[in-house]
Amino acid sequence: MLNQNVIAIDLAKDVLQVCHISVDGELLRNVPMSRQKMKEFLANTKPSIVAMEGCNGCHYWGRYAEQFGHEARIINPKKVKRYLEGHKTDKNDALAIANAVIQIGLKYSPPKRIEQQTLQTLESNRRFLTRMGVTLGQHIRGTLLGYGIAKARGEKGLKAIIEDLDNSELNIPAPIKSVILRFWEEYKHLKAELKELEKQKNAITRQLEPCNRLMEIEGVGEATASLLYATLGDGSQFKNGRQASAFVGVTPKQHSSGGKALILGIDKCGGVKELRSLLYLGAMSYVGRMPDEPKTQKDAWLAKIIDRIGFRKACIALANKTVRTAWAMLRYETNYKPVLI
Repeated sequence: MLNQNVIAIDLAKDVLQVCHISVDGELLRNVPMSRQKMKEFLANTKPSIVAMEGCNGCHYWGRYAEQFGHEARIINPKKVKRYLEGHKTDKNDALAIANAVIQIGLKYSPPKRIEQQTLQTLESNRRFLTRMGVTLGQHIRGTLLGYGIAKARGEKGLKAIIEDLDNSELNIPAPIKSVILRFWEEYKHLKAELKELEKQKNAITRQLEPCNRLMEIEGVGEATASLLYATLGDGSQFKNGRQASAFVGVTPKQHSSGGKALILGIDKCGGVKELRSLLYLGAMSYVGRMPDEPKTQKDAWLAKIIDRIGFRKACIALANKTVRTAWAMLRYETNYKPVLI
């Protein structure tokens, strides 16, 4: 039996579907609501479990519901799909969310704080600008390749070709030159916007006290610290460091049956891919520059790991330890202190 009522919301831009279930499991209502009526309903309803799928507006509505004493739970849409009965409609979707949230052992996430969502949004915009720059650069190279120019490797090579467009030996028509020059100006503008966004994101990261503490960990810079804080928050949603590292995706997969445990590699499709890649790159940077004579217990541990299983697996092990250390620092508000030998 439930201890609280359940309010399952199928989020949308204008009309939200609300499924309200009582403590006894009785379906009270499953009706569409406008955004304003949804706010009034949350404000006037007694504290309940408010469940929704992870999407663009989930953190906003989760924080709004928490203002009135509700417990907000954000569920992975893949986990909700298995509880969908019948055709895909708004009513069935809201009912599937309600059925999913009351299941024993289902993992969910609380809504992010405004600082966490800001860092996460800036990082997603940075990746978007990066993809746009790469796409535009490849388009310019492809256009030049159509006229026999195949030496534009890297940004410097592309700049050299653009500066040499007036060379008669290239034999590029005037209209094509004009288009390429316009694309080149747009490419430079995207690069400038990307640098400005990175400066802004790093400045915000340095202003946050938890991120400053996280940057004391080996192999953690501004980008990694911001994503760690955006992902883990204050660490209260995880029972221990292993749950946090499993959520990020730096723990090995397990396939066990009949008392026999088979440990596999990490799941490259699950977890937080962007954070996992940054952790791995930071670990590679630190392990590659590690001194021959270890000065800390972590360095000695890493040296043994490298000798036993190799460089790359040692980097994954360091990434795993970094997430666990970050969780402990955020959960208990402590500073990082390496243990000297």
